Amino acid sequence: MLDIWEGPAEVAVRSGGPGGKGKSHMDRRSRRFAPAQLGAVAVLSALLSVAGFAVLVTPANAKPEYLDAFNQKYNKRGSRLDTCNTCHTTTQDAQHLNPYGTDYHNSNHDFGAIEPKDSDGDGFSNIDEIHADTFPGDPNDNPKTKAAPKPSTTTTTAKSGPLSVIGLPSLGGTVDLGQLLAILDAK
Repeated sequence: MLDIWEGPAEVAVRSGGPGGKGKSHMDRRSRRFAPAQLGAVAVLSALLSVAGFAVLVTPANAKPEYLDAFNQKYNKRGSRLDTCNTCHTTTQDAQHLNPYGTDYHNSNHDFGAIEPKDSDGDGFSNIDEIHADTFPGDPNDNPKTKAAPKPSTTTTTAKSGPLSVIGLPSLGGTVDLGQLLAILDAK
């Protein structure tokens, strides 16, 4: 018969007859489980887990040196094309390439080889899109759909206002008394 008994920091297994008498399989010193041993087991488990994940997880394909090479070749550092989205559909996952990124990958990472291609099928070559600062992997972003420049905030036409009723142009915001007198003298 096996009897299991516990002390404050020990566990022992004894075998014997009905009274639990018999030989102990361990002496009292070998039955203690020190916190240092538990820490060593935890560290070893963590290291094995990290090593296992490193072997099993597929490495990401996004490489900063590819973006650096793109910026150097086309002088696009600081432009809207200076982003991982030039080749990827998302900056969160390096595995998802857009059509331009797929062509770049399939060309053995040779930008020059894919310049004449129209990776996104929008009717514009990759090089034309790069020169126009549009994404060569996004069919909805091309030189034709590129946002027109914002109109100037200054105008040369006089605004209508309360003075236009009597034939005087609006002076806008603040009124300079000298301007108003000059206009009235001219009338």
